[in-house]
Amino acid sequence: MPRYRVCKSFTVESGHMLSKHPERCRFPHGHTRRIDVVVSAETLDANDMVVDFKAINLACGDYIDRYDHAMAINAADPLRAEIERVHPGSTVVFDVDPTTEVLAKDIFDFVAGVLTTGFEGMSRTGVPYRIVPGNVRLERVRVWETPTSWAEFGD
Repeated sequence: MPRYRVCKSFTVESGHMLSKHPERCRFPHGHTRRIDVVVSAETLDANDMVVDFKAINLACGDYIDRYDHAMAINAADPLRAEIERVHPGSTVVFDVDPTTEVLAKDIFDFVAGVLTTGFEGMSRTGVPYRIVPGNVRLERVRVWETPTSWAEFGD
């Protein structure tokens, strides 16, 4: 059945280190990452939308923002303790190497949870926004590592 789709994109400056990588990617390095959250619905809501972009931003923005100016790192990386000592609060820690594929799944899992449980929040100007549980389906999260390279998790 045909579906309406919308995409909300976020941009973060994000670092990572891939301890298992055989070349330079094992060293700390960063990317300007674009994160695309693609959701869909069979019908439009009362406002003739799949979901308001602002609602997606309010529901997911803080979670995605934790990557901004942070270093994603494998919990077992030998430099973890030193990085956290020198820059407390600057890491996002994973049980595996934080490849772009791993970041896409992490964000997908969070957004899927929000869409399952629903969301109610307020904009800075006091306007209420709501995501009704079950009305919108998360199709995919695509994380761009460079302008020519991305990883995606989803249906």
